[in-house]
Amino acid sequence: MSLNSYQIMALIKILRGQLFVKAKKMVAMFAVGESGSSRSPAKFKNRNRMEIVANLLTIAKTGALKTHLMYKANLSYVMITEYLDYLQSSGLLRGMVIHDGTKLYQTSEKGLRYIDVYDSLQDIAGMSVHMNSRSGKDLLA
Repeated sequence: MSLNSYQIMALIKILRGQLFVKAKKMVAMFAVGESGSSRSPAKFKNRNRMEIVANLLTIAKTGALKTHLMYKANLSYVMITEYLDYLQSSGLLRGMVIHDGTKLYQTSEKGLRYIDVYDSLQDIAGMSVHMNSRSGKDLLA
């Protein structure tokens, strides 16, 4: 069975409409839900590098072990190793060896400034990290 160009165009319009409806339903299903991560407003949203860095620096403010950073930031061992190397080489994070040889990671002054600037940009963009968009309540209070 062969289709003429008019029939093909009609099928394309129908498929586009169906795809649009499906995409709209998926967006509604996964859009702005409450999640376990303090930095991610959508339930199933891929994080960018800046968000992961801000998340790691926030977790390490008071000091954290590599495994704690890995689990709290939801990163694999390979990824956390790469991020820790990068953060230490850029001066955003410092690693300290404590009495038993365990390495503790803590956010540096430069890293604290990064968090402040990142949060300011999120506020300007209307994606405040600490505010629940539905209730307007501070999530960290």
